[in-house]
Amino acid sequence: MLKKALKLLRTATLVPRKISYYDLRAFAKRVEAKPKTLIVYIEFEFEDIIKEYDILPQYQYQTDRYYELLEGIAPASYNTIICTGLLEHMSDPARLVKQCHSILAPGGKLYLSVSSVFAVHRGPEDYYHLTQYGTRHLFEQCAWQHLDIRGACGPFRTIGILLQRILLQAEVRFVFRPLIEALAWSITLLDGLVIRQYDGRTKTNEHLIDSMMPSNVQVIATK
Repeated sequence: MLKKALKLLRTATLVPRKISYYDLRAFAKRVEAKPKTLIVYIEFEFEDIIKEYDILPQYQYQTDRYYELLEGIAPASYNTIICTGLLEHMSDPARLVKQCHSILAPGGKLYLSVSSVFAVHRGPEDYYHLTQYGTRHLFEQCAWQHLDIRGACGPFRTIGILLQRILLQAEVRFVFRPLIEALAWSITLLDGLVIRQYDGRTKTNEHLIDSMMPSNVQVIATK
C-alpha cells in the first residue's frame, strides 16, 4: 500500500490539463468546417466548432489501420479533413498525406498537426517528429494549391511542454514535482521576450522562421 502511495506521488500533477492543449485549441479556431467534414484523428474538444462531421475510429495504437480505412473512401468525398497528432505515429506518413489529398474535393482543406520538438509518446508507434521544412517537403509530394505551415508555439512554451511531459511520463521524486510543474507553466511567459527567431545561427532575413523550436507543426493544406 505504501509503495502504491509513493508511486502515485511520483506521478501526480497539480494541473492535469496539458499546456499543449491551448495550442491545439488555437489551431481549432482556424478550422473552417464546411459540409462534408471528415475527422481522421483529433486531439481537442471540437463539438463547439464542428457541428456536422464523419469521424473514423480513434485508434491510439495500431495506427496503420487508418491506411485501410482511408483507402475505402472515394476520391473527392470531403471538403474538410482534420487530422491532429496522428502523422508521427504512421509508419508511412507520405501515404497518409496522399490519401487525405485524394479524398479531398478540389478547393478542400486538410488541417493537420504533427510533433516536432516533443517527447517520445504513445510508443512504440512514434516514428517521426518533423520540422517545418520536413513537413513542407512531405506535403509537396502532392499537388496543393496552397500550404500554410507554421510552428505551434514559441521556444519557451516548448520547454514548458517538455517539462510537463517529464512529469506526465516519468517518475520524479515527489518533493520536486511541484517545483517542476510551477516552472513548466511559468517559463512559457518568457516567449514575450523573444523578438525574432531564426533557423540557425545566421541572423539574417533569409533565415527568419516563425518558431525555431515548436512543439508541433501545424498545417493547413488547400487542394
